[in-house]
Amino acid sequence: MIMKPKASPFESFKAECTMLLEEALREEGMAPLGDLARLSVPSDPSLGDLSLSTFGMAKAMRQDPRSIASRLAGRASGKGRLLVSRVEAAGGGYVNFFIDAARFAELTVGAVIEGGARYGWLDPDGERVIVEHTSVNPIHPIHIGGARNAIIGDCLARILEATGKDVRRHFYIDDVGLQVAQASYGYSKAGGAAAMGTAAGGGAAKGDHFIGFIYATTSCAMNIKRLKADVARLKAEGKDEEALKGIKELDDWVSAANDLRAKNGPVFDRVFDAVSSSPDPDGEVAELLKRYEGREKEAVELIRGLCETAITGFKETLGRVGVNFDSWDWESELASWSGGAEEAVRRLSETEFAEVEEGTTILNAEKVVAKFGLKEKYSLRQEVPPLTLKRSDGTTLYTTRDLAYTLWKFGRADRVINVISIEQKLPQLQLKLALYALGRGDLADRLVHFSYELVHLPGYKMSGRRGRYVAFDDVLNESVERAYSEVSTKSPHLSEEERRRISELVGIGSVRYAMIAVASNKPITFTWDRVLNFEQNSAPFIQYAHARACNILAKTGDGGASCGMDYAALASTYERDVVVKLAVFPDIMEDAGRSLRPEAVADYANDLASKFNHFYDNVPVLKTESAPARNARLRLVEAVKIVLENALSVIGIEAPSRM
Repeated sequence: MIMKPKASPFESFKAECTMLLEEALREEGMAPLGDLARLSVPSDPSLGDLSLSTFGMAKAMRQDPRSIASRLAGRASGKGRLLVSRVEAAGGGYVNFFIDAARFAELTVGAVIEGGARYGWLDPDGERVIVEHTSVNPIHPIHIGGARNAIIGDCLARILEATGKDVRRHFYIDDVGLQVAQASYGYSKAGGAAAMGTAAGGGAAKGDHFIGFIYATTSCAMNIKRLKADVARLKAEGKDEEALKGIKELDDWVSAANDLRAKNGPVFDRVFDAVSSSPDPDGEVAELLKRYEGREKEAVELIRGLCETAITGFKETLGRVGVNFDSWDWESELASWSGGAEEAVRRLSETEFAEVEEGTTILNAEKVVAKFGLKEKYSLRQEVPPLTLKRSDGTTLYTTRDLAYTLWKFGRADRVINVISIEQKLPQLQLKLALYALGRGDLADRLVHFSYELVHLPGYKMSGRRGRYVAFDDVLNESVERAYSEVSTKSPHLSEEERRRISELVGIGSVRYAMIAVASNKPITFTWDRVLNFEQNSAPFIQYAHARACNILAKTGDGGASCGMDYAALASTYERDVVVKLAVFPDIMEDAGRSLRPEAVADYANDLASKFNHFYDNVPVLKTESAPARNARLRLVEAVKIVLENALSVIGIEAPSRM
């Protein structure tokens, strides 16, 4: 019987290689393995499964690397081995270790099947982690850019849970911002929730989409009113060149207004006319926000009503893609009404880093950097601008309120991960510096800004204020319809109900995969030919491989569980590649959790699907003449099915059994 792996199967192989090397080094009178001697995976599989370079050792010892490699390989070869088939010296100074294919296959396949849905998972370690993500303003539906945030955050939470963390998912509701007040102002002019029943086409609009329409309409009305006054004033002052610039901007807003009116004329006219006829809409918005911060009943009912309408829409959209939250955190409750932001300002004002300029309280960020020697730590090449803690009128800014929220989160977690776009790099840095100023550098070190680049749609420029954006709902609907077309073409024998069900899984999975397959520090260019590619590097490609494995097993009835397994039959390059890929899944998961790289799991799943397809195309399974060999191959197929499903599950994609 092959031993059960203490860690991952590949780590068991690596541990055996390390043990052989340590003994060989001891016999040669050399120092134990250290930084100068590390095992690595060769780029060429023909050079072994793990390799040791002796060049660093040779330089330190002033010896020939080829001689060292030869002596070490000779001594290691003479020792008892289980998972290592042979050890060879090669090249100018390498010691190469080769896996015993039969034993390693038995170990790996057995570990996968025994682990089942938890193969690749780590035991709980007690660390509490809050992942705050999505947190889009409740003023329009989640758009394609916000979708990347949601999918990244959800995948991070899933991976961290799988690697032993106690994870909670939080959504921060920014209900105290000027944009929410502006949307609420327009919402009141439209007639509130009752106006949603007057959507174009006669049906009720989805709440978040209706709020987005109201916000854009209000924004258009306010900007057109302002620009008309500006242009008239500039002309009167003889500033024709500046007036022309204003006219150009005005034309763009008028064009946006025409587009909005075409979507829902009655509601547009009601809001636009009410805002345009107001002597001072900006003042009314500011007053509404002030009343809300003061918890005036009518203002609270209005703004909370708008936010809850938008959030209901968010939950519907996010639920469709498998994104859920443990806590919905209201900025007003945690930072404003509770006095959290005021307390944070008070504490910072008492530090040596606070300064007052013309009535405005600021945090001297550069002074914090110098005091704690943070320039190198945060790779700062330019001066960090000061952080405004409190305006001269006594109001606080978003980052100050975010500081109060951060302290609240750390009362419930050991580590906090904020998934926020790269555009928020400066505020997130200032937030960490504020923590240092409070004497909580320990919290700053456990606060992670997981930044990501934007999503680009060729030929489309988005603007929420103008109502020009690609809603996540629309992307999902189109993805499902495109998937339906593909599934119907490839599997016309399926019932309509089955095709619709599979299309939903494939369409949703395709969008999720597209959002995390690209490293977060790189922008995404979203094109359908890549998102729904059934041939490579996509959710459908991986899902199809899983369905293929299910189909093979369904034809056997026992999933390859019969007695008599000839693992030595898994001798081809195709089988060996699949076995090794299965073996490293726990290592991939551990690394993804440690380095916060969800794309590593997506890449792994794609690579495993590719290797499995090569195996399927080149090696007979059901038609294998030898029953023990057939059983071993079926067992391998079962292991592939398990690992593909596990990998897809941690990136939130369902694994269909039919496609």
